[in-house]
Amino acid sequence: MTTWNSLINLKGHYTSEPSPVAAEADNVISKISWISNSPAGSTITVQTRLSTDGVNWTEWQNCINGAHIPDISAETSTYNTKIMFRVLFNSSSYDIKPSFTKITFYYEPVLVFDNKGDMNCSPEIWITKQGNGDFSIVNSSHNNEEFKFKNLIHDETVYVDNERQDIVTSLAVTYRYKDFNDNYLSFPVGKNILKITGNADIKFRYQFTLLQ
Repeated sequence: MTTWNSLINLKGHYTSEPSPVAAEADNVISKISWISNSPAGSTITVQTRLSTDGVNWTEWQNCINGAHIPDISAETSTYNTKIMFRVLFNSSSYDIKPSFTKITFYYEPVLVFDNKGDMNCSPEIWITKQGNGDFSIVNSSHNNEEFKFKNLIHDETVYVDNERQDIVTSLAVTYRYKDFNDNYLSFPVGKNILKITGNADIKFRYQFTLLQ
């Protein structure tokens, strides 16, 4: 419906071009933030929408400055996903001029481990380090519990049997227990959101425990 404000040009908007959700993972934790100024008598609204094919788009959703991007949760696959944003301006007077100067999209790749069993799952894991340094997995959905190794070597593969608490490295005459924080992986039932720190290739092997 046409309003008086729109007829006298006290409303305006900017719509972006589509851009990819930039993340090297299928799942991410997201955040949107912006810098703007809306004096009394004016408003600024930021909205986003998503598409996985560049043709069909979700409905525009209002955003909260500093919060997650609507329609993107840690459980949402962002593979091949594109995003658009638009900014809606509204002023009650020509003398009141809202301004919008900057917008930032933040994506943190995560892994989602869905324990479909009836008890905690303690998987086997192989970690092949890329570059020297530390490696950690933080379970952000379970008290931020951290599984961490320090001082791993490039191309070293560390195998951990979390059930048996056994650690083996591909390096000769090397023991990694002293470089481990002694917090073995144990994933509760349901979806576990895992933050990975350190560049490495990782592989899990596991089976779920079902109560009869």
